[in-house]
Amino acid sequence: MTQTTTQTTTSNEDVTALHSKESAYPLTINSLQNLVAFVHTPAGLCVVSKVSLPAGAHFAYITSHEPQPSPIWKTIQTSATTHTDPQSALLYMNHSCAPSLEVHTFSPDPTTGKYPQSPPGGDRNGEILGVGPHGLAGEVRVARDRGIAPGDALTFFYPSTEWEMDRGFECLCGAPKGVCLAEVKGSKEIERKDLGRWFFNEHILRLAAERDGKI
Repeated sequence: MTQTTTQTTTSNEDVTALHSKESAYPLTINSLQNLVAFVHTPAGLCVVSKVSLPAGAHFAYITSHEPQPSPIWKTIQTSATTHTDPQSALLYMNHSCAPSLEVHTFSPDPTTGKYPQSPPGGDRNGEILGVGPHGLAGEVRVARDRGIAPGDALTFFYPSTEWEMDRGFECLCGAPKGVCLAEVKGSKEIERKDLGRWFFNEHILRLAAERDGKI
């Protein structure tokens, strides 16, 4: 997950990755070659759409990923305790407080630790190609309040998956005042009254309910 932001406590390795002019992963990984294009920006490499899709439509499944023991700048949180590195061009989705996409995570089995081989709610888009050895980590959908067109930046709201982040950052997404968080630290820092402003995964809503004594 890259960020059009001001980073803090960033290692030299992270700086290189965040501002790289070349992707670490070809578009064929996760079968994204017909969906995504890379664009170079002053902040580094990002991804834009190659397709037009309506609000709420299926975009892609997360078929390529590597589970990680703890959150780092490039992981996606898939449950209250699990995290995974997408290891595809999806890594280059920027954060936005008015995102074009939503990342709906799939949690691993609590007993085996294995991710599902097929979508828990049923397949929304025909055949799923190239499922990696760790199964499916989630589904990327078009945001529920807007469609996408070719050339649109592919972004998602990082706190929708992340309870706590290994580092906060100043948000420069360009969303209007009252929409933009200004500083992104994970959903743990978002008050309950504001949770309805964005899409959040179920593990985030459960953690927020525990925080607020609602469970």
